[in-house]
Amino acid sequence: MNNQRGVVHLVLPLLLAVIIGAAIFALVYFGLIKNPFSKLPIGQKGANVALKSEYKNPFDKNTQFVNPFDSYKNPFVVAK
Repeated sequence: MNNQRGVVHLVLPLLLAVIIGAAIFALVYFGLIKNPFSKLPIGQKGANVALKSEYKNPFDKNTQFVNPFDSYKNPFVVAK
């Protein structure tokens, strides 16, 4: 048998969502509940981070990170 449900079964959940959304909007609009989005920093300037302009060559041996707690040896370093 084919299940021939149409679009009608989507009307009730959609109607409930619209009613709940309208009720929440009305409660916030009339001030019965506090607006949860009023303290969000939208459009405000945030922290200013200074970027470093110097560049260190990652392939230079003097600028590479060496982990002192590393328990294994890099096979490319050992192969030299």
